[in-house]
This record gives sequence, C-alpha cells and structure tokens, in this order.
Amino acid sequence: MDLGVLIRSAFLSLFATKSRSLLTTLGVIIGVTTVIAMVSIVDGINKYVYSALSVLGTKSVYIQKYKWLNVGNRREEFRKWSRYPDFTFEDVEFVKSLPFIEDAAAVQNVLSSIRIRYRGESVSGALVGVDDASFRVLNEELSSGRWFSYMDVIERRRVCIIGYEVRDVLFDNEDPIGKTIRIGRHSYVVIGTLKKKGSTLGNSQDNMVYIPVTLAQNYARRWRMRLWGSLSIVALFKDDVELEQGIEKLRIALRKRRHLSFDEDDNFFINTQEQIVSAYRKITGGIYLAMIAIASLSLLVGGIGIMNIMLVSVTERTREIGIRMAVGARRKDILLQFLVEANILTLTGGIIGVALGFILAKIIALLTPLKASVALWSVILGVGFSMIVGIFFGLYPANKASKLDPVEALRYE
Repeated sequence: MDLGVLIRSAFLSLFATKSRSLLTTLGVIIGVTTVIAMVSIVDGINKYVYSALSVLGTKSVYIQKYKWLNVGNRREEFRKWSRYPDFTFEDVEFVKSLPFIEDAAAVQNVLSSIRIRYRGESVSGALVGVDDASFRVLNEELSSGRWFSYMDVIERRRVCIIGYEVRDVLFDNEDPIGKTIRIGRHSYVVIGTLKKKGSTLGNSQDNMVYIPVTLAQNYARRWRMRLWGSLSIVALFKDDVELEQGIEKLRIALRKRRHLSFDEDDNFFINTQEQIVSAYRKITGGIYLAMIAIASLSLLVGGIGIMNIMLVSVTERTREIGIRMAVGARRKDILLQFLVEANILTLTGGIIGVALGFILAKIIALLTPLKASVALWSVILGVGFSMIVGIFFGLYPANKASKLDPVEALRYE
C-alpha cells in the first residue's frame, strides 16, 4: 500500500468514529495549545520588557550607592550601602571628563509620589532632580518650552518641567509655560513640558516632574534620605565603546578616585538595563520549564489515551486485519496502516492546538499591553511533539496488529 492509500484509509477509519477520535485527541490539543499560548505570552512579556527598558538606552549606565534587583540580605546590605560615600557634583564632572564617556549627568530621586496643584486641580507626580546635561543623557523630548540651563541649576531657581499626564490634568488646553504650580509646599514656574511616553513596566513615565538637581538635594537632606536619596550619576558611553569594556574602565577609574586598595570591595554600583533583562530571562526561563512540564503531562495523558483507543481499534478490526492479510497484505503494511492512523490522530490534535493557541495569543495581544505573537519555532515544536507522541504511543498497537495470526484473525467474531 502506498502512503496516499494509507492516509486515506486512516481518515476513513477516524471519521467513522468522529466523537471518539476527537475526545482521544483532547490531551494532545491541550498540550499543544499550552505550548503555543505560553510561548506567545512569554515572548510578549520579553518584547514588552525590552521595549520598556529601551528608554534607558543601551549605552547608558547608572552609577549609584545601591544595587538594582538585590536578592540578598536586604536589611544588612542596605545598612552597609547607606554608609558608602555619596556622589558629588565633582564626581559628575570627573566621569564626564573620562575619554570613553560621551556625557554624564546628575540625577536626584526625591519622591515617587507628591501632590502637584494648580488652580484647584491636583495630580500625583514623581519628583526628580536633574541638571542641564540630563536632557541629552536621559534622552528626553520636549513638546514645548525649554530644558534647564546651567544657571537654573547653579542658582537653584524654582523652575520645573512637567510630564504629559501632569500637564493634561492641570492645564487641559491651557498653555502651561510661564504658569506657577505648587509642588508640595513650594511654588515653581513651568518652563517646559515633555512628550507623551506611556508606561515602563507598569509605571507611568508621564507623571514626572523635573526640578533642578540642586533644589532636589535640599529635599533629600531634609528628609535624611541616606540611601535612595543619594545623588546618582547617569553616564553615556561613546558609540565605539563596548558596554562591558566601558563598565570595567569606569569601575577602575572610580576605584582610583575613591582610593580603594586592591583588597577592598567597590563602594558603589554600576547598574545597567542588562541586569533587569537578565532577571526577566531567569523568570521567563522558569516559565518555559513550567510550560514544558505542563505540556509534557498533557501530551503523556493524550498519548496514553491514543494508545488505548488504538488497542481498542485493533481488537474491533481483527477480522478486517485477517482479510487484508489473506488477500496479500504484509505485516509491514498492517504496521504502517495503524501507525499512520495514530499519527493522523495526533497530528489533527496538534493542528487544532496550534489554531487554539494562535487565537489565544491574539486575544492576549488585544486585551493586554503584551505584544503576544506566535513564533514559528513554537508551531514546529507543537506539531513535532504531536507527531512524536503519535509514533511513540502508536507503535505498540500497530506492532500488535501486525503480529496477529491471519487464520485466528479471520475466525474472530
């Protein structure tokens, strides 16, 4: 029998028991749907994280007293980090002067939430202090007005730049440039507004309020923010400098400036977006392992169901097998016939699973910010798994059918 005849025969046999065949493939359908859906979700998470972190810039590093994503003994480490020396404006100028640094800026985090008011309207915003170079290093874009000048920073002028969300709530269609707003207990004149940026990892980037870093330091000193309120330096490497090479050069330069001996640990941290990306890779790696475990379990259950139904099919069609052997069918033909049937069964389940996974991925993309999409390799993986299950679990029933005695098979009722 050629392959075309075997496939046609397999489809006729399966269509004769449609309900049973569909129920048998449920395990395979669930397994493949799980693979496709989970891969699309993880891929969507990765794309979302990478696009969100791209605002930090691939050549930018944050020089700070604390380490991002710390997973150690937090209380002990935070106590240790708070004793590290603060960075100064002289440190900013030193970093800026290094030959492999394109530019550097001072950034002072103040409050993640502070009340901002204007004529009876109010909104919560994140207050951050920046200098005149931050515009270039942080890759900010103005929609109107201007950035801070050197004199704004030096003279500690009470001026501010507001994000899109703050402008939208407080001013609606009114031009905010030159207007005076209240940030906490103090008045500031708006000199610029930022373009809309959206959210990064669930945090709005449009509720930012920037003030001169020299003023922001006053807040940090007043509230004794010894760790999180410490001055940060954002440095931008030159285009021809590799990130890892640049970080090592920067680390050596800072160690020399702080007169650290070879046996002393760094009393600063150089944070990059790669740290966050690596953390997410570990998380998504765990999700992948869970996905494989769940899918494997579903496929195992589906495979056992297929083997069971194929054994029932062999028993039901014993007389048919005897007749085929009597008219010249070889054992190899019988083996292939039932092996093809098992493969058609699992392959059908695999294709249905791919379709359901694709639909699920589209629903996720529509309802969430995740750019969920079905990767080609996941489709190949899903279909490939289903075919392997068909071969593995269909081999025993097919082999049993091929070894039936023709005479005994013809006498079977």
